[in-house]
Amino acid sequence: MTSSLMFRGLMILSVLVSGASIHNAQSRNLLGNPHADQGLKPWHTFGEATVEETTGNNSCFVVHNGAYFFQDVPLTDDSVGQYAVLIGRGASARINDDGAITGLPYLYGYMMAEGPPNGGFVLAYLQGQQMLAPTRIRDEWVDMWGIFRVPERTKKIRFFLNQGLRKGVPHNGSAARFDNLGLYIFATKEDAEAFVGQYH
Repeated sequence: MTSSLMFRGLMILSVLVSGASIHNAQSRNLLGNPHADQGLKPWHTFGEATVEETTGNNSCFVVHNGAYFFQDVPLTDDSVGQYAVLIGRGASARINDDGAITGLPYLYGYMMAEGPPNGGFVLAYLQGQQMLAPTRIRDEWVDMWGIFRVPERTKKIRFFLNQGLRKGVPHNGSAARFDNLGLYIFATKEDAEAFVGQYH
């Protein structure tokens, strides 16, 4: 075999292995019921948080008037030092002309130490990056995501589905919708970024 053929063979193998790695990562979504197919289980709710049918008989999570969902996801000890990806899609029934975030869907989270089932010490607050839906079009579905290093002592991640609120711009009952949610753990930030780049 010539060196050029060997090189091409190695490149193809590399692409196949890379694709298999991404596929395997996709199969390890740590969230329960990420597509709302099972109703509210195992999510906890506060306020006007429901599951609704959208076009094409597809289910999604919906919040109104500052309500939210959350789910606690346990992590193994070897997750410490690795990178958590919180990701999903969101759409808003409300777009404010002045750019206020009130009504927009956004993802949020805590890294938490060991504690009681309904609590625990918060080690890190997961916000910023692309966790707020970057949309200026009503009912447009857009990607939301953030990548965060898992700190020492972390035993679980609390994953929230929230609705934005700017001081002085109150809620008006509009809907923020969520679907295709995921929580993934990657060994490196580069792996996490590669996954986010091909997620849909």
